[in-house]
Amino acid sequence: MTTAFWLNKHVKNTLSKFKDQRFVFVQTVVFLSAILILSSCKDDELLGIELQPDGQFDTLAITDNLSIEAFTLLGEPQRSDEAQSFVGKVQSDQFGTSESSLLLNFDILQGNTDIDFTIYQVDSVVLSLRPNLIFGVPKNAIPIEVFELNETLLVSEEYQSDFDPEVKTTAIGSTTFSFSRQLKVPETVTIDTVTEVFQFRIKLDNELGEYLKEGIGDASAQSTEDFQEYFKGLMIKVGAGLDPTLTGAIYSMALLTGESGIKVYTSESGNVQNTEVIEYPITSKCARINKITHDYSSSLAQTYLDDVSNNDDLLFVQGLAGLRTEIHIPGLYEFGVNNNTAIAKAVLQFELANEQNGELSNSQRLYLLDLEKDGSESLTLDYIYSPSRSGGKFDEDINGYQFDITRHVQRIVQEAQKGVDVNYGLRLHAQVPVLNGNDTAHNVLKGLDNIALKLYHTDLNN
Repeated sequence: MTTAFWLNKHVKNTLSKFKDQRFVFVQTVVFLSAILILSSCKDDELLGIELQPDGQFDTLAITDNLSIEAFTLLGEPQRSDEAQSFVGKVQSDQFGTSESSLLLNFDILQGNTDIDFTIYQVDSVVLSLRPNLIFGVPKNAIPIEVFELNETLLVSEEYQSDFDPEVKTTAIGSTTFSFSRQLKVPETVTIDTVTEVFQFRIKLDNELGEYLKEGIGDASAQSTEDFQEYFKGLMIKVGAGLDPTLTGAIYSMALLTGESGIKVYTSESGNVQNTEVIEYPITSKCARINKITHDYSSSLAQTYLDDVSNNDDLLFVQGLAGLRTEIHIPGLYEFGVNNNTAIAKAVLQFELANEQNGELSNSQRLYLLDLEKDGSESLTLDYIYSPSRSGGKFDEDINGYQFDITRHVQRIVQEAQKGVDVNYGLRLHAQVPVLNGNDTAHNVLKGLDNIALKLYHTDLNN
């Protein structure tokens, strides 16, 4: 009796444990399945119409015959401070010339005031700039000149690419920028067994060193703001003499890594063995501004700028607040009016032209902006929804750029069905400062019938 009771109780306990274990097992399977499903969908670029379930659409049609109008237009000044710092000049048959000058002011080290520099003489003054990227042809020698600014720069201000400051008329230093190849990051150089980060060093007039030395100890040395009012800074620009047959180069400078700045080398009068170095670094408290100019005269781009038609067979898009392209798809409004349709996907594709200059690299990414009724630009709905899925990255397979403009087109179609025309167009940029800072790339794209637009849509009347 006792044994039978024990066996019955044992069987019940075993069944109960089995049910609990099976429930836990089922939970685990469901949990792991959910993880697998979610992880397989983490890249939203893969979630296109090709992955829609069977029967998702009653009717799926493709429209690829809408005409496209596109033309090149001049860029407008853009914010050019702090993002990237460029010095140099490039020239090509396609774009003419593009040049960037660099405007800088400097910080002051607190330790500068600890020494009595009245007994020291200035031996030399050196401006150091650390390059980290070269656009163009590194071997092409770029003549460089340095001028002292006559105008105070404020780090709190926003400066545009057409900013033209007052400068003193006489150069206080000059050199030549060139390199044997594209830079590594970081690029190092060994001098007398000492390895350090590569820098361009420009010898400046000793008179500047005397002026800086005289400022130590007075009010100008008490704060960065006072010092920047005392010494307003420098302009580094391309000098005359660049061979017009060369492509040239523009150098991007890494100014906040600690190597860039001014050093005043001094020695004690009557005791040249006793030396001191006064340093004026470039820090986040310093203004760093690009002044950018373009000259398209006699270039291929100028012939298209002069053309008043909206059907260019070549399109020009460049960084440095340069050329951009405007795109219109006039048939979209009528398409929306005449079709009760929903847009499943819309793709716009551009291809690099054979006229692309091989010595001036194309953009790694281009940006489409939405045109508003007043002519202003804004981010497309597709970019706002998903910057990665909206596209724009260079695709080697198509030798060009593809954009997802589904939400942009759907909005136009929906409003057209209400009788409202919001089809104002798009603009294609290489540089949008709030998205990619400042950029140097130059792109020549195929226009006219070579711009591909595909609309995947379903008829809501069926």
